Amino acid sequence: MNVTRENFWEDIDKWSDPDGQETGYHFGNSEGFHDKILEECKAFNGWTHTFDGENFSEELRYNIVTLSGSTMDRWPYLLETQFSKDRNENTEKNGIAEDEEMDYWWTVPQEKDFPTVYKFMNHFPRFKNPVISKLGAGHQILPHDHGPAPQFLYNMAINEPEGTRTAIYPRGELTVKPGDIYRLDVHNLHAVKNGNETRYHILFQGGRY
Repeated sequence: MNVTRENFWEDIDKWSDPDGQETGYHFGNSEGFHDKILEECKAFNGWTHTFDGENFSEELRYNIVTLSGSTMDRWPYLLETQFSKDRNENTEKNGIAEDEEMDYWWTVPQEKDFPTVYKFMNHFPRFKNPVISKLGAGHQILPHDHGPAPQFLYNMAINEPEGTRTAIYPRGELTVKPGDIYRLDVHNLHAVKNGNETRYHILFQGGRY
């Protein structure tokens, strides 16, 4: 069947193929790290709102744009589509926000504020160029993809609030536990409906297949 933004959640039971293509591959778990990182996230107060793209730091722009192998010439498209509260036809077709009230924040972790993130990366050097996302309780990231080229990134669940639903085409809903690390093939539609408290995840740079 043809899976779109509009029928992604409504028809998820029809298109899900949990035993098929591993577009959401359970890569491992950050046991011994994620609890401490969660404490650091809760103590941090320097978040940048997702609609404040014009004022993203150079490092935040770079880490977000290159997460799954894009080059910086993609930034103007992302700024218009995902990181501005201005609504237009392109935003409605490809944006991640349901409306202008989206409670979604970003930061590039610095070692002084997130020492455990750096301990984790030193221990596992595969994981680099992190950005941390903060999604408010009850908010969602609409179904979207990162473009047609086969590409991936790594996603670490620092926590996973009760009632959260995370899904990616064509696998369907993922069973995510705090600390889990998934390799996500983000050229496929993927989305999040957050549960009953603030959700924190780290995205690490992947690349192209």
